[in-house]
Amino acid sequence: MTASSISEYIDQYDGDVQQRLLTVYQMIKSAVPAEAVESISWRMPTFKLGVEPLFFFTGTKRHVGFYPTPQAITHFSTALSGYGTTEHAIQLPHNAPLPIELIREIIDWRLQQLPSDEA
Repeated sequence: MTASSISEYIDQYDGDVQQRLLTVYQMIKSAVPAEAVESISWRMPTFKLGVEPLFFFTGTKRHVGFYPTPQAITHFSTALSGYGTTEHAIQLPHNAPLPIELIREIIDWRLQQLPSDEA
């Protein structure tokens, strides 16, 4: 099934994975500007501001994938050294607690990078 909303996407998962996705979703939603748009893009929950993607996230068998832009991953590379990362993604394994404070810091940093007329 292809989800048409973030809620529908999260509802496809069960138990702990669903809760982890819901936590990431709520953290992003509470931080982004009111005019940010929620959608499914590339089959992932997405937040955009105008045409600018802010965040993507996704559930996998082993981790939550969090996509805060390559610049954010580079900026937080030291703090992320204990996590799997790619140029675009941070892998938050299901067998470890979500790093709530780190996710919050990344979200806040990413939003501070927006032009002042968009933030």
